[in-house]
Amino acid sequence: MMFVPTDPLSLLVLLMIMLLVWITTQHYLAPCKNFPPGPWGLPIIGSFMYFGSDIHKDMMKLSKTYGDVYSVKMGSRISVVVNGVNAIKECLVKKGNDFADRPYSWIVEQYNPRYEGIADGRFNEKWQRRRQFAHTTLRGFGFGKTSMESKICEEISFLLDEFRDLQDKPIDTGAILNRSVSNVICSITFGKRFNYSDPKFNFIIDTMGKWFEVMGTMYELDFLPFRRPFNRSNIHNYNTLGADLKKFCKQQIDEHREVFDPDNIGDFIDAYLAETMKQDGNKDLTDDQLKHTLVDLFSAGTETTATTLKWGLLLMVLHPEIQDKVFNEIDQVVGENRLPRLDDRKNLPYTEATLLEIQRFGSIAPFSLPHCALKDTSLDGYNIPKGTEIIISLWSIHRETTIWPDPDKFDPMRFYDEKNNALKKSEHFMPFSAGRRVCMGEQLAKHELFLYFSAMINQFKFSLPVGAKKPSTDGVLGLTLVPEPYQVVIRERSA
Repeated sequence: MMFVPTDPLSLLVLLMIMLLVWITTQHYLAPCKNFPPGPWGLPIIGSFMYFGSDIHKDMMKLSKTYGDVYSVKMGSRISVVVNGVNAIKECLVKKGNDFADRPYSWIVEQYNPRYEGIADGRFNEKWQRRRQFAHTTLRGFGFGKTSMESKICEEISFLLDEFRDLQDKPIDTGAILNRSVSNVICSITFGKRFNYSDPKFNFIIDTMGKWFEVMGTMYELDFLPFRRPFNRSNIHNYNTLGADLKKFCKQQIDEHREVFDPDNIGDFIDAYLAETMKQDGNKDLTDDQLKHTLVDLFSAGTETTATTLKWGLLLMVLHPEIQDKVFNEIDQVVGENRLPRLDDRKNLPYTEATLLEIQRFGSIAPFSLPHCALKDTSLDGYNIPKGTEIIISLWSIHRETTIWPDPDKFDPMRFYDEKNNALKKSEHFMPFSAGRRVCMGEQLAKHELFLYFSAMINQFKFSLPVGAKKPSTDGVLGLTLVPEPYQVVIRERSA
């Protein structure tokens, strides 16, 4: 006969032990049969003991033990991590609809509780119509087309003028690159560019950078809610920065509405306002949807391209022999009397190869934004229940040693066929993700990266300040992987 204590204290202890046993048992139970294997975790904190500040590297290490598709316990939640090009393509392309949703996120709900916009939107018919409208409208304004070239080159000219004024002294080019690249997307969405000295523009660009940085530090708060009371300052900063971004975009909408002319559609906001006038009672397109879409476009259109260029300049000053080789190729094809054009790309294979290697090496998006299973499905032979959060490790594609020998070495020859003087492409390269949630700005970003990078190297030589410590190439992980701050010295090649 089992002994049951009768005194209150002993009964309380027994109940607590039973509760702990139940929590532990539930924690270790797989959600279904044939669920992906993974490392054991502890109740409440899950598998966080396996992860340090370089979680993208730690998750790739776990794949060597548990396979390309494995599970981890993120606090009290369980997620599936997908590594390697084959498993990622099965998830995002072959079964793209099965995994096209977004999971619950406490972080997202802090500033976007209804999951509005494009990046955070839940996958349904309304979201698909919003994305299709945004994609079609942006294409109409030249998004990703060669017709955008003149706008990009105009902005590059402003950047080069800034560089000329900053010659021969150590500078951090990060802020200038952010402002210049941002102006390209501003010209499409807001119908205007901003002066680099505009205080409101500088404020919002700096705000966006801080927001991305703080967002990265809050990642674990999504899975470890008991830590939130101890991170009130970070949470407050995150919410304040996000509110400032939304306020800026709302101001742009209000300014457009005051002078709106349906017969004169000049930018994305105008097109959106015109479309709202055609809606029936469903009201798919609202000001809140537009506001969050603008935040998506403004932030993604700035951060990813500018960060890739920061990696590019860092790698050029660390490898001056590669910088010289890129310059010599551009100089032979383009010369010094004009800026490179998109038509020059086919004749600049080593320059293109260098850009691809910058994107592989920097891998500025080690993870895509999280996905979620829309229904019970399977992946790599494992069963995946509806609602399971999916973490896509793009880092694993770009740093796999069997595909990229010595992956921590920067080497454009990975993408360059020296014998045939031609560009080599690889299926093991996915900087913009893939499938239903692929980056809408992929083609624009490719055009920007080529035009900016080739123009900067053609016009200027970049070097480390005399006596400066060699900058790190480890990167700092926020929402994106950014280089640690570094300085360069700029000298005009024709001077």
